[in-house]
Amino acid sequence: MDGRQARKHRGGMLTRSIGLLGMALILALLTTPLVGSIASAQEDWAPPPTVYIEKTGHTLDRLFLEAWRANPGLLGNPITEELEQVTGLGEDPGKVHTVQYFERMAIAYLPENEPGDQVETLPLGRDAAQRADRRYRPAIEARGTCDGLEEDVCVTFDETDHTLRLGFKEYWELAGGEDMLGLPLSEEFTARDGRTVQYFEKTALQWQPGEDVMPRSLGKDAAKRLKLDTKRIPPPADVLEYDEALFVPPPPELDPPAEDEETVVVVGGDGFDPGRFQGGDKEIVISISAQAMWAYEGDQLVNSSLVSTGVGEVPETVTPLGFHQILSKYDVQTMEGTISNEYYRVPDVPDVMYFDNLGNALHGAYWHSNFGVPMSHGCVNLPLDVAAWMYDWAPIGTAVTVIE
Repeated sequence: MDGRQARKHRGGMLTRSIGLLGMALILALLTTPLVGSIASAQEDWAPPPTVYIEKTGHTLDRLFLEAWRANPGLLGNPITEELEQVTGLGEDPGKVHTVQYFERMAIAYLPENEPGDQVETLPLGRDAAQRADRRYRPAIEARGTCDGLEEDVCVTFDETDHTLRLGFKEYWELAGGEDMLGLPLSEEFTARDGRTVQYFEKTALQWQPGEDVMPRSLGKDAAKRLKLDTKRIPPPADVLEYDEALFVPPPPELDPPAEDEETVVVVGGDGFDPGRFQGGDKEIVISISAQAMWAYEGDQLVNSSLVSTGVGEVPETVTPLGFHQILSKYDVQTMEGTISNEYYRVPDVPDVMYFDNLGNALHGAYWHSNFGVPMSHGCVNLPLDVAAWMYDWAPIGTAVTVIE
């Protein structure tokens, strides 16, 4: 069970159905520490700086590529190449920046900012709210109130006098909050297409029964209004077609141990210890082929376990390869959703740790003990004791790497 289709906004409430793919228990039968040095198989490897997105026929380069890989569901696919445009961002509102438009949003490169803050989202939501149909003006001009609702389901923003509640609130928090979506500029209202909509500074969220909460296609709308060139381009000869596997370093090679030395025996892992791939104090490495995970603190392996990742029967049930990090944590959640027209609901899933914005998480799994075999819809199922340990050990921001 799992929840790529996890976020359901029902009557204003976002019900999380994030994947029941739990992380599982790797039993380590230790003799002496693993002997054999890690070879430099990764030293000559580098991810591509530019890729081609076949679905929409456009390229993504460097910082814009990084931003898209971190937020594909929020941005949508690219619909233009990079272009130069006055953005109104930064200290000089008349300055021209490099911009690229996506299906749902647009982003700009601000070289004058500090590294790490040089990509910003354009205020397409504010522009859309200013151009909104007059029938939506009451929702934009009204002062919102939470009407006695608890803070965990409704919050009022003094800066805009608008509220954010229930499903839209949860999506906003998971998707990056004010940095990525901006502050709310309206209350919820019903649009002409029947969807529940709310404007934000940088986007607009929508929902209707049977669908997930998701951003409206403001990038497409803005590109059409500005008459931007959105035609497909041929794949450049020197640019690879995007595949997330391009961004996964090859597993390090291990020198064979000397004949008189013993090795670690890991149940389900055959003694393989992949080592770390990202920086930071702590890292969780998950292998799809081994159905196993390793937890590192510094350079020390501190825990390992068999796991159950996605069954991969449809794209929604694939555990995504690549570099991630723990974005949010919930000690208990009820997960429900629909994948391939199959509805599921699993109450009280323990020790949930989301590592992307697509609804994939590490979490405990009490409904099976078949760890070492793919069982989930995209999450990483863990044995209950391993999940409880992981929840206490791994703070938000902990690196998560998924390799083949």
